[in-house]
Amino acid sequence: MGTLIVSDQNIRGGHFESKWGKALYSFFVIMAYQKDGDRQWTDVLKLSGIGAWEIDPHRETFNCCDIGCELLQIPCNEAVKLSSLQNRFRYGFQQVFESSIKDFLEKQREFQQELELHSGSRIRISGKVVEDQGTQRYCGSIQPVVAHRSALRPELFSERDDLYSILFQDNPMPMFIWEFETLNIIDCNRQALLKYGYSREEFLKLNIRDIRPIEDIPLIEKHTLKSDIYGDIHQKTWRHLNKAGEIMQMEITGHLVEIAGKRCAMVLLNDITDRVEAEEQLLESLKDMSDYRFALDESCLVMILNRGRNVVYVNQKFQDISGFSKHSLLSGTIENIYDEEQCPAVKDCCEALQKGEIWRGELKGKTKQAGFFWVDTVMIPFKDNHGVAYQYIWVGYDITEKKLADEALVKERSLLRAIIDNLPIQIYVKDTKGRHIINNRYQYENLLGQASEQETLGKTVFDYFPEEIAAGMAEYDRRIINEGKPVLNVEEYYHDQEGQLVWLLTNKVPLKDSEGKVLGLVGMSRDVTDRKREEENLISLNKALEKKALELERSNQELEQFAYIASHDLQEPLRMITGFLGLLEKKYESLLDEKARQYIHFAVDGASRMKNIIMDLLVYSRAGRIEEKVKEVSVAELVSSVTQLHKELIKQKKARISLGNLPKLKIPVAPIHQVFQNLINNALKYQREDRIPEVKIHAEKGDGCWTFYVTDNGIGIPDDRRDRVFILFSRLHADRNYSGTGIGLAMCKKIIENLGGRIGFNSVEGEGSTFFFTVPDSIGNPE
Repeated sequence: MGTLIVSDQNIRGGHFESKWGKALYSFFVIMAYQKDGDRQWTDVLKLSGIGAWEIDPHRETFNCCDIGCELLQIPCNEAVKLSSLQNRFRYGFQQVFESSIKDFLEKQREFQQELELHSGSRIRISGKVVEDQGTQRYCGSIQPVVAHRSALRPELFSERDDLYSILFQDNPMPMFIWEFETLNIIDCNRQALLKYGYSREEFLKLNIRDIRPIEDIPLIEKHTLKSDIYGDIHQKTWRHLNKAGEIMQMEITGHLVEIAGKRCAMVLLNDITDRVEAEEQLLESLKDMSDYRFALDESCLVMILNRGRNVVYVNQKFQDISGFSKHSLLSGTIENIYDEEQCPAVKDCCEALQKGEIWRGELKGKTKQAGFFWVDTVMIPFKDNHGVAYQYIWVGYDITEKKLADEALVKERSLLRAIIDNLPIQIYVKDTKGRHIINNRYQYENLLGQASEQETLGKTVFDYFPEEIAAGMAEYDRRIINEGKPVLNVEEYYHDQEGQLVWLLTNKVPLKDSEGKVLGLVGMSRDVTDRKREEENLISLNKALEKKALELERSNQELEQFAYIASHDLQEPLRMITGFLGLLEKKYESLLDEKARQYIHFAVDGASRMKNIIMDLLVYSRAGRIEEKVKEVSVAELVSSVTQLHKELIKQKKARISLGNLPKLKIPVAPIHQVFQNLINNALKYQREDRIPEVKIHAEKGDGCWTFYVTDNGIGIPDDRRDRVFILFSRLHADRNYSGTGIGLAMCKKIIENLGGRIGFNSVEGEGSTFFFTVPDSIGNPE
């Protein structure tokens, strides 16, 4: 038998391309791995620096010879789990190893990969399925890789080295190489072409910028400048574009190498687009779940019970509402919180728990402060695969305020109903068909003649009133329902059971829902029979008053006519009396003593005073009759004309008269002139001898009128005579020093009241008086 010489060059390069070479390679591996194999074959591989390994596919373990263990830096003579072995490699190479081993075991696909350990050393591992006495054995070799920076393009590699084909071109993951200076892609494998959708010719014409989104291009230069250490492996996630313009999230492992003296990067790509999207969706779902839980915790009370109905969780909202701490609630039962005596629904809830059923209802719980709270609750059992409830989720909404409001509403409705039933008016509600759905006591007892409200419900006016009266009432109801407008102050009538006519004053308004749809009407009727009778009596009285007024008018006219004729006819004899008395005094002056002359003076004075009374009576009879048209006049000028008539008296008494704010008014001049003349004359006349008279006249604007004030500092009016101030012929001062007939103020009152105003006074005896009167803004039409 000849000797087989296997060179280190051939073994390290893995060049067993011929059929016999591959068989020989398998033989070497098996013999080197077998513990009872020929020692010389083991020595051959050991001299060549090659280790052998075998995988147990059932146990998923990796068995390796001593040389392989040294290269992999794992304990010798021990089977290693494939998952543990995978972690020995640096990130990026782990995926390559995992993918290769998976295809190797499942598809019996041979492989050869160059991998890098965490220590930085590199190994070349290859695998092949070998038939051994009818059994498939999953074996392979492992050898160290001498670091070098030779070009990776096929034309730059040695023609004998097919590592490029195994590690790069046949790699199940996309790979390409790009040049730092130009950013051009100089090589790629088949998986890269499939992933990016280009042909090889198209892809090798691309620049790194061409496969990046435009907004990411500024990052390329920044990343390129930082990558200046050969041999470093950089791992990063970038966004790439395929030929269709779709964005892919690529996890890139980049290794810096020198090819033909130029700085390049060889990158291994892992498309994690689906994973990134799944992670984003997961994060979004987690955020949604967090938001949902936050919303749930903020708005609801949450409690979890275990199989034994003990509390194992309560949220903060539950603690806040109940007042109990989490510690005091845990391990308790639902009965500790909800008292069946106060809330019978607790019994139904517990029965549903025993049956493992969903339960919904309202529960009344106890607070730590001996109060209570209401919760609208849903209890949901969580069941195992056998349908047995192992946990109960209790979710409730605090409705304490609502329950209190409902209770208050019930009380309020009861109070309102009590008020409505005891009001002395008829209140009722009808639907759109005119049927009664609510009647208060006054309505069903007094109007409808029934003992209870229930007897009236569902009936219409046609059930209680004659046809023609009911038809009129129903017509108003139809108008309200159809037009949606109220009918107010409508008088309706009917005859009661005794045949008496009864009048009702009715208001009806439409009853609408929140959207404005008419649901019926609300009516209120008040018995106005007495008022109607009073109105009839009032009409009769008004007619009688009108008749009396006409008679009074005629009487006044006759009285005025009599006063005028009487005053005119009485003046002639008075003139004769005063005339002849004057002649008598003149002719017999020498014969008359002092006593006779005094008697003649008294007779003449009495006749003069009689004449003044007759003249004042004539003026009074005409006072108040507006015989002239109204015209706009300055009240200040009118008052000034009055003071001119009294200028001698004013000069004599050194009186001071001041005018305040006085308006222009549309008034009959003569009557107002007469009023001011009387008031100013009285203010000057009724004064003390030792006091200088002061008269102040001003006006104030009121609601639709002017109020005028005449104030003096005179003797005032005694308290016991104030009620006689405006009485005809009533003199308040008997002193002869104050002359007068007692007609002036009565005349002022008559003038002002006939103009539609009023007159009054304020006085302090010994200090003075203020007379005031009102005049409307305008009387009649100006001239």
